[in-house]
Amino acid sequence: MNRLPGKRKIVWLAHEGNLSGANIAMLEYVDALRPEYDFHIILPHGGTMENELMQKQISCTVIHQYGWTATPPWWNLMKWIRISFRSLMAVAATRRLIQKENPDIVFTNTLIPFVAAFVAHRLHLPHVWWIHEFGEEHFGFKIGWGNQQWGFRRMQQWSKLIIGNSEAVAKHFSKLIPGANVRRLYQPVSWNATSVIVPGKVANFLMFGLITPSKGHLEVLQAIVAIKEKQQAVPNLHIKGPCENNTYLNELIQFISRHQLEGQVAIETGFFKKEEVMPMYGALIVASGFEAFGRVIVEANKAGIRVIVKNSGGMPELINETNGIVYNDVEELMDILSGKKSLPNTVIRQQYNEADEIQQLKTWLTAI
Repeated sequence: MNRLPGKRKIVWLAHEGNLSGANIAMLEYVDALRPEYDFHIILPHGGTMENELMQKQISCTVIHQYGWTATPPWWNLMKWIRISFRSLMAVAATRRLIQKENPDIVFTNTLIPFVAAFVAHRLHLPHVWWIHEFGEEHFGFKIGWGNQQWGFRRMQQWSKLIIGNSEAVAKHFSKLIPGANVRRLYQPVSWNATSVIVPGKVANFLMFGLITPSKGHLEVLQAIVAIKEKQQAVPNLHIKGPCENNTYLNELIQFISRHQLEGQVAIETGFFKKEEVMPMYGALIVASGFEAFGRVIVEANKAGIRVIVKNSGGMPELINETNGIVYNDVEELMDILSGKKSLPNTVIRQQYNEADEIQQLKTWLTAI
């Protein structure tokens, strides 16, 4: 039996091989559970996750596979055969690995990969599905080879527990799969309090994280332009984070130049240490159209800064009367950015207790 003495074993299939948001959440849970559980991670392709896992001394295996999510191109027989063959090979390799690791539980990260769930079902092992998004209406993919109901039936049949990372996601899937055991769990968020922090505020507002159209940067810039046109005091905004979409980045840069906002708005791309960046700002803006779990909101809480969150996304349930404010439209955002509407002036309080969430998870896992 391939496990550490006195520990239960979990094999966890990641949805991709890079350090995406869902994989960051997976690492947070792994860190929180490692005193009691040993882990082996399956990656569907190589990527930056391999290095992260190696640094944390977590064993992993790359098993190339298709996720069984995309609608198959029926008009392209050879491509369909290739998808089917790759999926069958992945199932066989995953079965061999799970039999070798002999886990107590199998996890699957996000909706995309069905392989580990299928293998766990065939081997009569309890399986847990971790859901970090709403699904095809937001992320542009279809589950279950395009047959959503087929996918949902299999999720319920193959899994003992389905965990959503927000109230919105849990309620969404409780309606889609009414017979399934769907729970909500907030994730722990690491924060290195010993990191060197540069003193002093460099700007009023920060947008931090992946620079992509779904995060609402353009909407915030439009609000700043509207404030400028009203000849009100224009706020300072810094946008910082990794960007893989050069078209979108150029669109933002051109918008800033066209409206002569270079003195008020700056964009810096790359990876940054959150502990060194966030404390330098007055408030964080989360303008995402959809945000299953607002990790960045929790990070802002730990940095001691307020958050301004769009109500149609951005995980507004994490906002309370102490840590920030929720806005519903551009007019409300303009009032906040221009100072007409004030942010709370109280001690910042986090909306949930991470230790309680982890203890709840341990109880669920013991029960299955």
